[in-house]
Order: sequence, then C-alpha cells, then structure tokens
Amino acid sequence: MIPTAEQLDELFRAGAMERLGMGSRRACYAIPGTSLCVKCYRSEEEIALGKYAGTVSFVPLRPSVVREIRHNRFSDRGNTSCQEWRYYQTLKAHLPPALMAAFPATLDRLIVPSRGWCIVEDIVANADGTPVQAFHSALAAAPKDDRSRLLEQLETLEKGLIRYAVHFYDPPNILVQRCADGGTRLRITDFEPVSHTFVPLDSLSPIFVRLKLHHRFAHYHAMFGITLG
Repeated sequence: MIPTAEQLDELFRAGAMERLGMGSRRACYAIPGTSLCVKCYRSEEEIALGKYAGTVSFVPLRPSVVREIRHNRFSDRGNTSCQEWRYYQTLKAHLPPALMAAFPATLDRLIVPSRGWCIVEDIVANADGTPVQAFHSALAAAPKDDRSRLLEQLETLEKGLIRYAVHFYDPPNILVQRCADGGTRLRITDFEPVSHTFVPLDSLSPIFVRLKLHHRFAHYHAMFGITLG
C-alpha cells in the first residue's frame, strides 16, 4: 500500500528515510516497512552537498540546476516527477505487457509538503533481497550459458524500445534482476519523460526517437564490448 503524502512528510521530517541514491536533481529513498521507494528533488541540505554528494572532491551543482529544483519543486508542469508519471501513463496505454514489464509495476505521484512533487515506485531487487546489477556488469560476470540468455534478453528489449519509440536514452541504466525461479529479468527504473533539447524533436517525431535510440545502443555496445546475435 502506498503511504499518504502526510505519512511520507512525517517520515522525512523525522529523518527516518534511508537514502538509496542521488542524482544531480533528485534523490531516492527507501520507504520504511515497504518494498517501495520515493524520488523527489533534492532538499536544500542536499543541494549544498554538491554534484557527487561527498563521494569525490566537492563539485557544486550548476546554478541552472539549482534554479530548476527550486522553481519546479511544487510545479505540476515543470517537475520531473510529474513529467515521469505522465509519460508512464502513456507507456502503460501503448506498450505490450512483455515490454512494459521492464518498467516499475507501481509508479504513482503525490505532493509531500516538505519535498514537493514526488513519485513512489517499487524498489527493484533480486528475489533474495540483494541489489540488482547493471546489465554490463552482470554480463561480464556471467557463465557462458547465462551470457547467451542475457544477450537475447537485451536484443529483445532494445528492439521493443526502438519499435515503440520509448524515451529511454541511458542504456548503462538497464538492470538485471534475478528471479525466484533462477531466471533473469531486465528492468528499467529511469527513463527520460521529456526532451531537454531546445527544439523538442523527441516529442514531435518518433523517427527521431528511434534514430537516437539506435545511436545510444550502438555506443553502449561498443563501450562494453557487447555483441548481439
């Protein structure tokens, strides 16, 4: 069951959330007592941590990113979480079930008083509760038979994303989830709901999306030495 905005607000204010990760704009937290996580824009304290949140030497966020966070935190139109939620509804309406299964089964939005618009979705983990791996890392460590299966799954996923012109441009974020029956599933937890280009060709032309996907996947294959059948 998805917590209410008020319940999430209490957890945030009490410092009870475990932060799972943080990008330039948003942070992701595990929701205690559930198999869900919540994504929202960085708080003011997290903005001050800089781009890499203390993992390397301090690099401040770009002023434009900080302005975007502060301006769009409570904006239904401009907030990335709202845009992602709306695009998710489009995907659910148009993708076949086998392809939609790569995306979170649960994804909902709500506005939390202390954090603005957020999305709540499933935490993607292996059947035994361990963290999932990026595809290229799992492939490099897999036995020969498993490698063949993973490559077949990747080829099927790529063809589906290209055919349906899905806004997903970050192949290194494809994850391998190990299931209870010993099999594997490819999962996507981050996608690009709107174009960040000056001219939004992604929104205007599925052909442009397909060309962009072809290019990104080709670059990904070359970067990690991936050869499909």
